[in-house]
Amino acid sequence: MEIEKILNLISTYTHTDYGKAYFFKNVKMYKDLTELDREVNISRVFFDMAIKGTLKDLYGLSYIPSIMEKISNKESVEGREFRKIGEFLEEGYAIHKYYSGINDLLTDKLSDYKPLLELKDHIFKVFTPEGEIKDNASIELKRIRNGIDTVKRQLNIEFNKIKSKYIKYLSLDQPVERNGRLCIALKSENRNVIKGITVGRSDSGATLFVEPDTIIELNEKLTDLFSQEKNEINRILSNLTFELQKNKFKIEKNIEIIEYIDGNIAKARYAKDMNAVFTQPHTTKKILLKELKHPLIPKEKIVPIDVELDRNGMIITGPNTGGKTVSLKSIGLAFFMAHSGLPVLALKAEVPFIEEIYTDIGDQQDISQNLSTFSAHLLNLKNILENVNEKSLVLIDELGTGTDPIEGAALSKAILKYLLMKGSIIFATSHLSEIKTFSLEEEKLLAASMSFDIETLKPTYKLMVGVPGASHAIEIAERLGIDPQIVEESKINLNEEFSQSEKILSRLTSIHNEYEESLERIKKKEKEIDKMKKEYEEKLQKLKKKEIESLEPELYQLKEQIKNMRNQIQTILKEIKQKKDQIDSQEISKKLKESENMASQLEEMRKTLSQNQKGRKIEKSKIKVGMKVKTSNNIEGTVKRVTNSKITVQIDGSPIEITYNPTEIEPVINTDKEKNEEKRIYVKIDQKKSVKSELDIRGYSVNEAIPEIEKFISDLISSGIKEGRIIHGKGTGKLAMGIWDYLRKSSLIKDFKIARSEEGGTGATVIEV
Repeated sequence: MEIEKILNLISTYTHTDYGKAYFFKNVKMYKDLTELDREVNISRVFFDMAIKGTLKDLYGLSYIPSIMEKISNKESVEGREFRKIGEFLEEGYAIHKYYSGINDLLTDKLSDYKPLLELKDHIFKVFTPEGEIKDNASIELKRIRNGIDTVKRQLNIEFNKIKSKYIKYLSLDQPVERNGRLCIALKSENRNVIKGITVGRSDSGATLFVEPDTIIELNEKLTDLFSQEKNEINRILSNLTFELQKNKFKIEKNIEIIEYIDGNIAKARYAKDMNAVFTQPHTTKKILLKELKHPLIPKEKIVPIDVELDRNGMIITGPNTGGKTVSLKSIGLAFFMAHSGLPVLALKAEVPFIEEIYTDIGDQQDISQNLSTFSAHLLNLKNILENVNEKSLVLIDELGTGTDPIEGAALSKAILKYLLMKGSIIFATSHLSEIKTFSLEEEKLLAASMSFDIETLKPTYKLMVGVPGASHAIEIAERLGIDPQIVEESKINLNEEFSQSEKILSRLTSIHNEYEESLERIKKKEKEIDKMKKEYEEKLQKLKKKEIESLEPELYQLKEQIKNMRNQIQTILKEIKQKKDQIDSQEISKKLKESENMASQLEEMRKTLSQNQKGRKIEKSKIKVGMKVKTSNNIEGTVKRVTNSKITVQIDGSPIEITYNPTEIEPVINTDKEKNEEKRIYVKIDQKKSVKSELDIRGYSVNEAIPEIEKFISDLISSGIKEGRIIHGKGTGKLAMGIWDYLRKSSLIKDFKIARSEEGGTGATVIEV
């Protein structure tokens, strides 16, 4: 099925050699459904990140597997290679930290990564970015190198003394190194001018290299210090190599995790670029592959196929060069990729869970083993038949060919029956008429064919499900330019029964093509109607919006009237509260009558405003996440999730789920201040009645409780009582939340809180008016 080519293709979306290694080391068909589901979910996480543009690239990540191999083989490692390991640990840690923090799924999958920060710090302490060993790699090395610098300065001083005194006898005015010792270049005719040891001469003999007696001791010191430096460096590298060997398996595990991350990034980028999907195989036999494409065929040339199957197998027939083998491979690849956590190149993909894919595709002829094409096919089929079970997918190309058609058909039918008995899923192609008939007779099989345009004598490469196809061998021969006389003779040679059968199949193909074309036209019309409907709805919304906007001045005026009336009512209540002992009952009754009249007018205004505001709901009728909403029992909150007909609303930090219904939930348009102004005020005071500071509303609904609470608050205010207690019980908490929502918006409430435990705890609320 050319799986290696597919993996090569997807690996081009990686950014490092780690990702490329992933596709050839770790991609496999998962045999455990739970493990496969997890991998598909992880792939979808990366795909979502690709869509959102939040993938973190791995550009420039140091590649160290070959270095780790040298360490495993105890080969010498260069300074720059040590440094690369440190860079990998630093960069890899940042990559791991980013992706493991995406969600719990990735946190768990990437949990085996070991930061090894101490090892990284140790490497960076020893080596410069260029791989040179730093002076402060150890205290001892720093001491030695300081000593070397000191001796070199002393040597320089001594040389300058010699140069100033003997400059005319020297060939060079700079010291030279010979055999690891510092020397002067002396003209050979002046050998006796300076005492010292001759350590060499130039090729011409004109210059002698002399180590003056005055620097012999310093040279000895320098040689000794160089030896100490080498020994200390060897000790440092030996310790560091030991540390790397000790952490070898941890580093290799980190490499695997980085490979896994980059591999998943590549899968996600490929899926986004190719509009592919990640699918989770299921436990039924249903197969649905919508607009399936072969990954290796260029976009501009590919013809998608639709595969829908609720039986055990499909027999695909039709002409040569019609696309049967490509369709077979495309189906096989869809199964392989779905079971490997790779994206399937389809608009929609549903496949059953399997454990093995068996194929018999292509020419199996093997000259070295003296096998004909037919024999090679049989040996391959023998192996398949010995191993298949109900969790196997079997793909057979050109079933029954390579031998006598009658015997080939008989053998093919027996093979198909055996595979059906085993419960395997089968996709096979064939030209044999007997197999075409069998695919129609066997209820566990579904006939299909590659369509062929009779008029142009060209294949369309479209898969037609439910209809077997004619081979059109003679028509194809005619199109390819075979001598017309031969073509005509061929038509005569066909027996009447076979010819009639092929004509029926051709007619079926034509009818199916006509049906497909009609269906395509209907779909096109439906799209046009949907477009017109959408345009109409948009225009309607604009008209309604314009109508609503025209009401804005009126709405504003109503709000101002409500605001003024509320202020007047509050003034009356305040006056009653302050002067209830100074004014007679007749005056109180008069004031109360005024406030009740105002409250009645206020309620009418509130209803008018509410009716006008309902018009606004038209343009905001679609509930969205983050929207402020109000339920039918006047509880407000924020939409956190919308799924099908369910809406989760966050209320006071506790999410509750309510069923979406336009009559039960609506967007909140008013500001908090405006909402408060719309609230109904209950004003009624009975001076003669003794007012209690406690209200018991257990068993009430929120809608039933609010009027009682309003009356309770009015009674408290008229009696000069500043604090009261509302007993609502604990229950589900909905009544308490509804009450708190009301109290929070009431301008008559100064404060409210949950009662103390001895007063009822969360089953009661204390209010301050």
